[in-house]
Amino acid sequence: MNSKPEKKENDKQNLLEKILEKIKELYKKVCDYFTDSESGSGSFESSESVVPTVREITKHGIHGFIIGIFENLVRFVIKVGGPRASNIVTIYDLNSISSLGNPKWYARVDMPHTNVPYHHINVNKSVTGLPDPHIPISAFAAETAGTVGRVLEILNTLAPYLIAVFVAYDVYLIGASAAKDYKNRSSRNTIKTIIDILMGLLGAAIGTAIFPGIGTLVGGLIGGIAGGIAVGTGGHITSEMLMDLFRYDIDDFYCAECGEEFENRRYLNGIKEKCEKCRPAKSVSSH
Repeated sequence: MNSKPEKKENDKQNLLEKILEKIKELYKKVCDYFTDSESGSGSFESSESVVPTVREITKHGIHGFIIGIFENLVRFVIKVGGPRASNIVTIYDLNSISSLGNPKWYARVDMPHTNVPYHHINVNKSVTGLPDPHIPISAFAAETAGTVGRVLEILNTLAPYLIAVFVAYDVYLIGASAAKDYKNRSSRNTIKTIIDILMGLLGAAIGTAIFPGIGTLVGGLIGGIAGGIAVGTGGHITSEMLMDLFRYDIDDFYCAECGEEFENRRYLNGIKEKCEKCRPAKSVSSH
């Protein structure tokens, strides 16, 4: 007869073996996904949701881009031109307000003028705390800055509408997932959608924070896209693997027709009484 300490040790060992077995199963499913993708076959139920689709990756990128636009909107005002004839683009910092209550200019791209006879970038010492370096740039770079400034000016104008669309789309995704879960008697789709959205937003916020200073204007957009895709996609894969590990909305049933045990991913297709082999094939109409 085993003593209590030995029984506890055996229970721990059994639990560890079960966890390791689940990890092996997940690893096999990921490998099967790529093998099935190359051969054009495979089980839809077992591998469909582990790796994000191009559409989902694109969605994370768009989220990041809009977060970058939002960062620019709440911090900067971009104006093509400026108070002087030599100004090509002027950027105002909404966090630095003058004694008259107006935002101070933060940086400018200037054409050559009397004091500085070459194209250059000015930085406001009262905002940055740094001496104006009059950074020299080429005429082409100055022209490009003017074009980028126009694009950023338009994006800042459109930002409130883009953010509204972005929020409405996320609400739609959550609602669609909730409707699917209600139909399938599950909850995984809704939880997964919320996690995907939050991870994408987190990645976008990290991405925009990586590009300080003037680089925030364009770099924040790029960083938002990159961060949104990287963290959003990583979060999607991780959450799927953890949900699979804990068998979230995954049932083990016996087929009502052949009697074989099968895995029923309830969140995908609802509750099925028959295994995939015994279900009637979907008809494909030819034209």
